[in-house]
Amino acid sequence: MRRIVAAGWVLFALVAALPGATAPSKAKVHGFALSGTVATVDEGKKTLVVKAGSGKQTTLVWTSATRVIGGKLQAGQAVTLRYLDKDGKHIATSIRIGSVSPAPSAAATPAPTSSASPR
Repeated sequence: MRRIVAAGWVLFALVAALPGATAPSKAKVHGFALSGTVATVDEGKKTLVVKAGSGKQTTLVWTSATRVIGGKLQAGQAVTLRYLDKDGKHIATSIRIGSVSPAPSAAATPAPTSSASPR
């Protein structure tokens, strides 16, 4: 029985050591989300700079595959976007122009009422 358990651990160690056996990076699977205000847009270079609420500015590029929802990109617009990191660049995959409406809070949702009457 000990030999089987030892062989199982050895097999587990070998599989874990294989290249590519680790979990894929977040950038390849889901990408990153970013919200803020468009600081600048360069149509020729297909770049934009987004200033987040914290004041951090992020430069992104877009491609012909980037989905732009809500109109044409212009400086001063509120945007929410998703991007991937590839070849040292932040590549926008989708850009939604306009502010994001907040999710309804628990205080705005009416509490369920009990319709059972005591007997």
